[in-house]
Amino acid sequence: MKKITFEDVISKSIPHGFPDGGKRCIFETSDNIISIVGGRVGLYGDFDRTFEVAIIDKTTNNFVSKKYFPEYSDSIGEIMPYITREEMLEVVNKMLLL
Repeated sequence: MKKITFEDVISKSIPHGFPDGGKRCIFETSDNIISIVGGRVGLYGDFDRTFEVAIIDKTTNNFVSKKYFPEYSDSIGEIMPYITREEMLEVVNKMLLL
């Protein structure tokens, strides 16, 4: 499988849906959704240098970020706020290999 790059994330991103901006990008595995967002107030990243990433179990629709990446997850384990571009790419590429 081809390694996902920052350019892949940018080219796959779409407007988040908020009237004042933001972007989102989704990758999927057989079991999980990898959600990457940022670029507006209220999202934990600027979608350039930092990102808000969440891993969501497709069966239960529960956040499972902490299960896979406790080192990046917030205190309740739902999201990975303000992770760097390199960390975001690490998360995406590791998840796509599972």
